[in-house]
Amino acid sequence: MSKYGNIQYLIDRPEPTEIFLKARQIAGIQLQEQFKIFNNGKVDSSFDGFKWVKTELTYPSFDNLTFSYKSSVYSVVIELIDNTGSSFSLKQRERLLNACAENNLVPCLFKINLQEKSKNLLSFMASSNIQDEYELNSLEQGWNLFNARTNQKINPLTLSSDEPTKMSKWELSNFAIQIVRTDIEKEGNEVLSFCDLPEINPQIWFKDKQGNVCWVVVKHITSEIDLDYKKWVGLEQHNEQLLPFDGFYASIQFHSLKTNSMINLNRGDAYVVNYKGLERIYVS
Repeated sequence: MSKYGNIQYLIDRPEPTEIFLKARQIAGIQLQEQFKIFNNGKVDSSFDGFKWVKTELTYPSFDNLTFSYKSSVYSVVIELIDNTGSSFSLKQRERLLNACAENNLVPCLFKINLQEKSKNLLSFMASSNIQDEYELNSLEQGWNLFNARTNQKINPLTLSSDEPTKMSKWELSNFAIQIVRTDIEKEGNEVLSFCDLPEINPQIWFKDKQGNVCWVVVKHITSEIDLDYKKWVGLEQHNEQLLPFDGFYASIQFHSLKTNSMINLNRGDAYVVNYKGLERIYVS
């Protein structure tokens, strides 16, 4: 793979189905209620409580929702099930398990029962014009989380670790992109889409105040040597789909106040962020 990575063009994303959006909403609300039950009790600090890491829909992605508790991060995929099968494909399972293994995440399934007239679950889910009546219900109350590898129930209250845990490459990429997205919107621009997979370039598409569509390469760096935006000049030459749009580069450094390091970055630490804004690397 070249330094430019496996380029994807996030401006063209597939539209999620109605049934998936409803199922995802059910999962988000139920998990949020579980968070409140514990977070409204006595917690020593925000680090001890439950927090969402990612709730936005992105494409491509290995999960549908992500949250953390203590030093553990939970990667959640919505699984629709009925008496004919499951929406959780072997390919999706492999993608989730590989990403979780690489980034020290807990692979979770949030199971939802689907009751509908169709006899083919996968065809029903893929339909963009659903006429049949259907009903969605969580398999269980409470956490309703199952390990995607073993299918065993997961209780984050007992599973989560207190041990210092290094942030993964995916977490650092996600954190960096959050900062750039916030800055882009603060300047009056509109974020169109983003992807937080480290190997995907560019990471962000946005529309500026003049209505021009632009793309941004976002990189978490740990060395001053990596500050040079010139490394990414020429990205547009590797696919003509980038050529009509202006391109930018954004580098982010995190300095842990606890470890006094830009390399030893643990989950839950307080950080100083070094971000100098967007640097133009291509004019269409």
